[in-house]
Amino acid sequence: MSNEKMKMELKELKKALEKALIQGTVAPPCVQTTTTRKELVKSMGQSRVERLKNSSSNYISNFQSSAKGAWVTKVKTTFENTSTKLTTITKEGK
Repeated sequence: MSNEKMKMELKELKKALEKALIQGTVAPPCVQTTTTRKELVKSMGQSRVERLKNSSSNYISNFQSSAKGAWVTKVKTTFENTSTKLTTITKEGK
């Protein structure tokens, strides 16, 4: 082999080794950090949706006891539909 060819192969081997080191040492913590952040955001979103559903349920309960008339039933139905949609959204997001 010529000296120039050996230098090129050594350079390529060094580059491959550097890539392997980066993939083996730097990439796993970065992947773990990304995974952790995704799980945190998902958890935060689910807890916010749950709080919204609970607030909605409490509101309609209080609303129903203080308001009168046929339109109250429509409002209740609308809130229940919204709650159902929120449940669907959170299940699809899992």
